[in-house]
Amino acid sequence: MAALNIFLTILMLCVTLYVFIYNYENASDTELYALPIITALSLSGAIATVMLLRPLAIHNIKLKQTEASIDDLNKLHNTLRAQRHDFMNHLQVVHSLIELDEHSEANDYIEKIYHAIEKVSTVLKTGIPAVNAILEAKRRAAENKGIEVTIEISTTLSETPIPDWELCKVFGNIIDNSTNALTGADFQGDRWLSIEIFEDIHSYKFRISNNGPVIPQELWNKIFEAGFTTKVRDGEGMGLAICRDIMEKYSGKIWVISDEYETVFEGFVPRL
Repeated sequence: MAALNIFLTILMLCVTLYVFIYNYENASDTELYALPIITALSLSGAIATVMLLRPLAIHNIKLKQTEASIDDLNKLHNTLRAQRHDFMNHLQVVHSLIELDEHSEANDYIEKIYHAIEKVSTVLKTGIPAVNAILEAKRRAAENKGIEVTIEISTTLSETPIPDWELCKVFGNIIDNSTNALTGADFQGDRWLSIEIFEDIHSYKFRISNNGPVIPQELWNKIFEAGFTTKVRDGEGMGLAICRDIMEKYSGKIWVISDEYETVFEGFVPRL
């Protein structure tokens, strides 16, 4: 639509110039006055269309992220159902080993499954199912890419002013940004991602850090601008900008610091 309006604007401008330059004496008064008006209207339409396209593009990105959050919640639900089934099977195995007086084997078996159960239990500490879902989904995705993930949660987020689906966007976008940095072609060595969500008497806070490439200090503010991206592939440059907009909408803040050892995204939002 924008391209069509721009084309029509250029066409009308050419026609107007033709009338004034080559056909001025033969043109009627109506043509002389109508063509500039039509050109101006066409130009206004082109500008208005371009201005409308950007909000629509941002809305489309937000819609996709919301759909992704819902998908993550469905995946967690299915995962928990599968783990419940596995847990019952594990109990049966342990019970059978104990009945057979194979106590050492039972102990070894319990130790093997404990770590996997502990990881899921960690992300279920918030009181928001959607947040639990996004954290578990992102943890699994990162670990599938060879990233060591640690999660520490010491709050239920029970009085956060940010709605569930917007809070999922904040955590999801920052974790995705960190995961992308760690899986870049120019990054070598062990990779880790740390997620901390906690609170104090005044606010809820988070700290999401990784040992990926350094973000130069001159880009610390710029990466939160809409459209800016350091990624060569699939980079819409909207994720961190959306995070900042959400945090600021609820009187919170978000920032990043980065050095040769780690890159840390931190933020807080006041309690209700």
